Amino acid sequence: MRAVFTTNPGLEDVCERELASWGLEVLGSSKGRVEALAGSLEELAWRLERSKSVHKAFVLLYEGPLEGLNLSGIERFVGPHETFAVRAERVGEGPPSPEIARLVGEEVVKRVKDFFGAPPAVDLDYPSVVVRAEWYFDRLRVGVEVGGEESLHRRYYRVEEHVASLKPTIAYAMLELGGALRARRLLDPMCGSGTIAIEAALGFAVPEIICSDINKKYIEKAITNSYVARVRDLIAFAVHDAGRVHELVDWADLVVTNPPFGVRMGSPRKALKLYERFFRSVRRILSGRLVLITPLEEAGELMRSSGLKVVEERSVYHGDLWVKLFVAEA
Repeated sequence: MRAVFTTNPGLEDVCERELASWGLEVLGSSKGRVEALAGSLEELAWRLERSKSVHKAFVLLYEGPLEGLNLSGIERFVGPHETFAVRAERVGEGPPSPEIARLVGEEVVKRVKDFFGAPPAVDLDYPSVVVRAEWYFDRLRVGVEVGGEESLHRRYYRVEEHVASLKPTIAYAMLELGGALRARRLLDPMCGSGTIAIEAALGFAVPEIICSDINKKYIEKAITNSYVARVRDLIAFAVHDAGRVHELVDWADLVVTNPPFGVRMGSPRKALKLYERFFRSVRRILSGRLVLITPLEEAGELMRSSGLKVVEERSVYHGDLWVKLFVAEA
């Protein structure tokens, strides 16, 4: 059974490694999509509830040109006594989404009626089964969603939000790329609502986690979220200036953070001044890796001029921005 998993564009390799850890055979990836051979639906649903890098998943029933649409097998998922809806999306140039949804919906009704003798009902608001139709650049993919309609990047513990919150799936990927499984002390000095620290506690069991921010309001939000996640006792919180982290800790073998961008709030110039202070300070205490995400490409040069070695740089789609994810070492 082939399945398609969606994730953050630019972090497909992280998703691949998570799927491989489930025992799935990864077939390939491109532009926010990873394909793999999945086992039973029950096991897949169980895994998805606990996934860290996946946004959505659907079991693939058809892939090819729109004119050759054939949904043989849809009767395994949709019966005459169940409701369904088609959610269509277009990635790249191609037919309009409403047209795709109409044609796929007609094919579902036809197949189910031919097999059972009665058609299924359509419920666009609360369907029992969601059929996903995706025009992906030059071909159509149709499948049945597994794991619900809401993106799995939404975490239950996020009851308090920062104005520029980081997606938990990106936080997880940053931790994975930083080697959090081997880390002894993690520091997030610009923690916002605490997403990175909480993901570290939940997914990597880092022995010591320190979460700080210059704004007391955000520390209070992070503490609230940590209580909801039931990891409050695993994280130390502090109100502190990220430009003076060497005064907060004397060492850290992993620093992962999502600093202010200065794009929608403040100014990029002020953000870069903070980065410069932060890099010089973190250089004094870093014994491992620094992972940072920002749309400000000048951050890479500031790292280098501060004595940090940039070992990886990649583009990641975050919200509606393409940003840079940097991995640096002392």
